Amino acid sequence: MSKEKTFQIKSLESEHNCCRVFKFGSIVTYRWIGKHFMSQIIEIPKISAKKMKAKVSTTFNINVSVGQCINAKKFALQEIEGSLIEHYGRLWSYGEEIIRSNLGSTMRLDVDIMPDSITLFSKFYVCFKVVRDGWLEGCRPVIRLDGCFLKGIVIGEVLSAGGRDVNNHIYPITWAVVCVENKETWKWFIDLRMDDINGGLGADITLLSDGHKVRLLQVVKERCPEAEQRMCARHIVANFSKRFTGQEYMKLFWRAVRASTVEKFRGVMEKIKSIDTYAYDYLIDRDPATWSKAFFQEGRDCDAVENGVSESFNYAIRHARRIPIITMLEEIRLFVMERIYTKRVEGMEWDLDICPKIRKRIEELKVKQRLWAVTPCGYQKYEVRFNDVAYGVDLIAKKCLCRIWQITGIPCLHGVATISYLNHDVEIYVSQLYTSKAYLKCYKYSINPLSSSDMWPDVPYHKPLPPKRRRLPGRPSMKMKRDAIERELNGASRQTVTRRGSLIRCGICKEPGHNKKKCPSNQQRNTSG
Repeated sequence: MSKEKTFQIKSLESEHNCCRVFKFGSIVTYRWIGKHFMSQIIEIPKISAKKMKAKVSTTFNINVSVGQCINAKKFALQEIEGSLIEHYGRLWSYGEEIIRSNLGSTMRLDVDIMPDSITLFSKFYVCFKVVRDGWLEGCRPVIRLDGCFLKGIVIGEVLSAGGRDVNNHIYPITWAVVCVENKETWKWFIDLRMDDINGGLGADITLLSDGHKVRLLQVVKERCPEAEQRMCARHIVANFSKRFTGQEYMKLFWRAVRASTVEKFRGVMEKIKSIDTYAYDYLIDRDPATWSKAFFQEGRDCDAVENGVSESFNYAIRHARRIPIITMLEEIRLFVMERIYTKRVEGMEWDLDICPKIRKRIEELKVKQRLWAVTPCGYQKYEVRFNDVAYGVDLIAKKCLCRIWQITGIPCLHGVATISYLNHDVEIYVSQLYTSKAYLKCYKYSINPLSSSDMWPDVPYHKPLPPKRRRLPGRPSMKMKRDAIERELNGASRQTVTRRGSLIRCGICKEPGHNKKKCPSNQQRNTSG
């Protein structure tokens, strides 16, 4: 009824055979559309109005206009921006709740105060005490450093530091959110990281990073001059393959990476130099001491030449990187908290002296050692030979001339051959860092739960606002630039063949040297027409 909030039925058809008409988008409003597609707009802020219209039609079978989708997107972005202001404003309370519930943990929030007295978010760092203690007691002294972009409506990057547990799995240690990844933010992050572990100048610590992060390499040299610095070989070979194509280059490069002695490394590099001096100079400029095993320090119990641990952590938090900042930090905390518990339960079920991955590696070496002949030459000293290749093994010192045993703490192929020759148990000669007891030390602590947001303490500080958006030069990239190896795993060919240098043949006259546009027969035809 027009004047009342009721309706009157004048005729009733209980059975219907007609189909419903969904052409009219007036049955919904732009606010309704914006609320239903809020999560998708957070994940893809630059979604077009036409794509949103197609999704509304597919999901609800309603044909809305493009204008409604534009207004819905504006409404959703305004709602998201309001929630972002609330998220950034509660960072102080969130940090205080972390310190209250997990005593001894480190939280650092830096802000930028603008000339007009507006407080903007700058950096946020968090390190839980139980995670730090687990790394100090049970993990090897190897720290990987990396950063990854935030993908959603929140701008900035996540800097992370992590290690490898004794079973060669990822062990996240600390993480931070910064507006920009540069030399200043990396110095700030590494300073806090080294202070947390009392690392000093980096003595007895190995730092592993990507090869293309020049600013990070400079900071590590300045802040941790005594640390052993390594670069990811996969990133170096990715840049190397862009300039020097061919499988022969790749094989020689990885032989140089895996060379465990200086003599082997120099032999491979001389072969590269004989093929192409430019390729040799390119690799020498990348400081081989940071990516070849021939220069790795002994006693660190790690021979990692790739930073795959960082990539694994970035992949594990890929969904969290699309949501607002506090929700993202909570997702990372829950991921680490659950992972610590799961790994502890998994380790308690092992009936092993050493970790499964280390045992699997030894079993593979036992199969390969059958071809090597062992000859005693002194007390607990042996010569291991295969054709014209020979190495000396000292079982008392747990050393081999190939240096693999000293670098990793795990008997090498020649050591396994010697131990099997004596009918001894190979696992006895494995470093104590790879035992199940050491594994349980990594995960014996637990992160304490946090209270709900309405119970967080109030902090008398100015609430920071979201950082200002920066527009980089050029068209913004919407897709991640994948490496050639990743494209190959997704089904693409490893190498593409271009038409450059190939013979062009005309499609009209079939003569070589020109195409259809420059064909004389076609030009005469156009002129006569």
